[in-house]
Amino acid sequence: MIRFVTPAVLLAIAAPAFAQSLPPTQFNVVGSIGVLTPYTRREVPFWTVDVPKASNGAIKAQIKPFTELGFKGPEVFRLTSQGTLQLSHAVLNYSSGEVPINEAVDLAGLTGSVEELQKLLEVFRPHLAAEFERKHNLKLLGFGTYHAQVVYCRDAFTGLADLKGRKIRASGASQQAFVQHIGASPLTIAFPEVQPALAQGVLDCAITGALSGYKSKWHETAKFISPMPVNFGLIAHVANLTWWKGLDPAVQAFLEKELRKLEADVFAQARGEAAVGIACNTGTGACPEGPPAAMKLVAVTPADDKLRREALEKAVLPAFAKRCGAECVALWNDTIGKALGTRISP
Repeated sequence: MIRFVTPAVLLAIAAPAFAQSLPPTQFNVVGSIGVLTPYTRREVPFWTVDVPKASNGAIKAQIKPFTELGFKGPEVFRLTSQGTLQLSHAVLNYSSGEVPINEAVDLAGLTGSVEELQKLLEVFRPHLAAEFERKHNLKLLGFGTYHAQVVYCRDAFTGLADLKGRKIRASGASQQAFVQHIGASPLTIAFPEVQPALAQGVLDCAITGALSGYKSKWHETAKFISPMPVNFGLIAHVANLTWWKGLDPAVQAFLEKELRKLEADVFAQARGEAAVGIACNTGTGACPEGPPAAMKLVAVTPADDKLRREALEKAVLPAFAKRCGAECVALWNDTIGKALGTRISP
């Protein structure tokens, strides 16, 4: 009797065969912020469980977050570019002062949801990949993201306009431009140092994800929180291009495929974390992460939405254009701007 082999069976046979053909490969990975969920729930199991399993043990990676390696954050992108690091999950807005195009998709005030961010990424991905290879000796392998970045404050406020005169932790050049436009003073402080800075009064407010702040106990000092998204905190999975070119082509193909799966998982996770974070900080809903805090939720008003749009148009986009240059602005207008129906004036 002739037995026909279905496509599904062929795939099942081919997958292990492909994994078995991979040459043994070991390398180090620098992860994102060590206490937060993109690292703990996605990056760590991806490199320690998923990749070894999918490669039948051929590919092994050691991963540590940059926060445990003595880095502040901005240098991770640069050190990967230089080849000091082989592969990293770099938080892009940390390096936006040196590399303005890193904020192109995630400018403060630009998008209001993870879904909107993903749509812009698909438009801009090939252009950013080409830029990374041409100017920074980097191979772009995918993205990750934190959930919506929101405002925490020690003292009461009823809206964005109330933050005038306060000292606010802002990560990335566009958050800084946003904060300046609303009349506040932006301060650059590494994430692990924010909680003590709030406690000591060095900061009045700080911007991060609602769940990220909860897990780092910002609610112990900050008592008021707004759920309005400022931006998101994009992560790029990048490899040093020289090192990447030295890998076996089969290993390259395997890593590219698997890292796109990681991207999908991280974005799916981010979609639900903003609401969980607000519930955990305010006690207004179930908190699966631990005992709920008792922060005051500051409702978003039409005036807040208006000021957010105004900050984007009058401060964030012009400052980005000045930093990024004419060629960058033209690319932004032809890609992201076209998708959004807006333009940055040269």
